[in-house]
Amino acid sequence: MGQSCGNSHHSMLNLAARATQAINPVSRKNPVIKTKNGVLIIITIALMIVTLWWLIPGNSDDARWEDYLSRLARLSGQAVPERAPLPVLVYPGNRELQQPIPEQRVNLLEYLELRHCNLMTLISERNSILGKLQADSLRLKHEVTFIRRARLCLANGKLDDAELTALLEQVVAEKQAALPALYWNALVASEEFRQFFSQSPSALAGDSQAALLSLTQLAQSPVENEAMPSPEQLFGLEARLQQIAHSQVGGQLLRRLALALRELERGNALLENIDPVALCPKGRPTPRARKLRNVLDNIWGSRVQQALAEAQRQRQQLANALAKIDQLLSPTPPAFAQWLAHYFSDKGLQTRLNRALKHHVSLWQERLRQCDLMPGGAQKLDDSANIDLEG
Repeated sequence: MGQSCGNSHHSMLNLAARATQAINPVSRKNPVIKTKNGVLIIITIALMIVTLWWLIPGNSDDARWEDYLSRLARLSGQAVPERAPLPVLVYPGNRELQQPIPEQRVNLLEYLELRHCNLMTLISERNSILGKLQADSLRLKHEVTFIRRARLCLANGKLDDAELTALLEQVVAEKQAALPALYWNALVASEEFRQFFSQSPSALAGDSQAALLSLTQLAQSPVENEAMPSPEQLFGLEARLQQIAHSQVGGQLLRRLALALRELERGNALLENIDPVALCPKGRPTPRARKLRNVLDNIWGSRVQQALAEAQRQRQQLANALAKIDQLLSPTPPAFAQWLAHYFSDKGLQTRLNRALKHHVSLWQERLRQCDLMPGGAQKLDDSANIDLEG
């Protein structure tokens, strides 16, 4: 592996050298062209170095797991088990998540009478081309403004017509009842959420803590129990959606969950197939057994388990927020319920990962205890990377 990286490094440098030699001879005589070419060469080399850095194993969870499993396989005299496909489930599409929002209609005479309520501008904005195309988060702001103005108008008795008063009261009630579905659309069916839950291997976490905090805040519905969001809450909605739009930590954490489950199951297969008699004849540790203990301490404990526990802590935040988002609508749209259950139900990936991790710890204890290599090391073998799905 190291030799492969070295060869790649030399290839990059040779390519850069050939690029340098390929400069037009004219540029050697023209100082301006020579300067420009020099800058281009520096940029090219920098890009090559960055590309090479990303290709070096060890810069990803995949490489960390592969290093751990290859050491286990080599020391136990086995082949590394084949990789199964990652058990990921992509975030549902907009059509599966979007909830229908009823539209209220008024005739021309009713429309003209509503000028007394300062509602004509809002109705015109909603019926415009831009109004019909506006994001759900902006429509939520529009509907809340309409409800506030209409209620104020009704409270002040500005409408003389009893039928129009009854109609406006009905419209307000319908719009109020639709706010939870509209808030759902603004969040769960938004492009920002779809970006946040992207599971591309090249997804960027960005400011993961800020994004997870924004998700937690968004999960607190401002329209619950017929509450009306304040202007500050509506402004915060846009700001928090922008925050999560610049991070893909949600999808990254779910991909790492699927990866950890798959790799732990491969590791469990390796540990299960170790012959304890061959590893430690008559209970006496062999050099190979001592090397395995080193893998436990220096690779599993210091690298793999530490990274796993860190991801699990963040995933706990994610699971808690998603559990609250799941309660925004009743019933939850089936596509979202299925997606959420795939990861965080009693039979989901997180539950399976918790079991696989406990089994992995148990297998290590069994193998090393048979070799009398456990004293003083039990503290490294725990399942602290588990998370509580009940929050």
